[in-house]
Amino acid sequence: MANFSTHFKASIITSAALSTAILAVDLIPLIQVCGLFIIGSLAGLVPDLDSDRSKSLNTLFSIFSLAVSAIFILSFDFNSLLEIWASLLLIYGFINYAIKPIFEHFTVHRGSFHSISAVVLVVLTTLNLAMWLNFSITLAVLSAIYVLVGCLTHLILDECYSVDINNKEIKASFGSALKLFDTRYIAATLFQFTFIGLNIYWMWHSYDEIFNTFLNIKNTLVQMQFLPDLTKYSF
Repeated sequence: MANFSTHFKASIITSAALSTAILAVDLIPLIQVCGLFIIGSLAGLVPDLDSDRSKSLNTLFSIFSLAVSAIFILSFDFNSLLEIWASLLLIYGFINYAIKPIFEHFTVHRGSFHSISAVVLVVLTTLNLAMWLNFSITLAVLSAIYVLVGCLTHLILDECYSVDINNKEIKASFGSALKLFDTRYIAATLFQFTFIGLNIYWMWHSYDEIFNTFLNIKNTLVQMQFLPDLTKYSF
């Protein structure tokens, strides 16, 4: 499988490519595109939250703690510096000392978190969280799209590294990343599907708005001019 550095670089590249397309059609302000670029880059690391290596896991959770803290601080108004510090400490402590041990105990690397069902769960959770934070519907849908691209980039890269081109063989790990769901760990898979269902229920009242926004984004990107218009230049 690809290492941490390779995954991070790949997610940065795909997130940057998507960001240039968004900028080209002027869908949202530049500052929001920068935020989405960061989200997309971090999303490429999400499947490795089940990593068995303590260094990778500590790095990932430290990064996500900072990202969540930044989003929280920017989304709510605080009256004092003490409130900001207290919020940062609570978020960092909750993620690293409550959420992280759960991942360490219940997840297995290349297990249920390396699956399409896990990607669906993360994407839907991102969409619901963005709407709960009062993001505009366009920004919320784009956040989900960036997370989708980042996660899929990770899984596809893992599958590519499962093919040994030089020795012309397929490694035993081939197919373990892009599986629909993990049949080996039924409890974890049921947990995923339960929360996918809850996410679908939570966004029930916004279905039409989400769908129309997605179509608008798609149609806008489709109409994007890819090649320069040479007719405006005189030679």
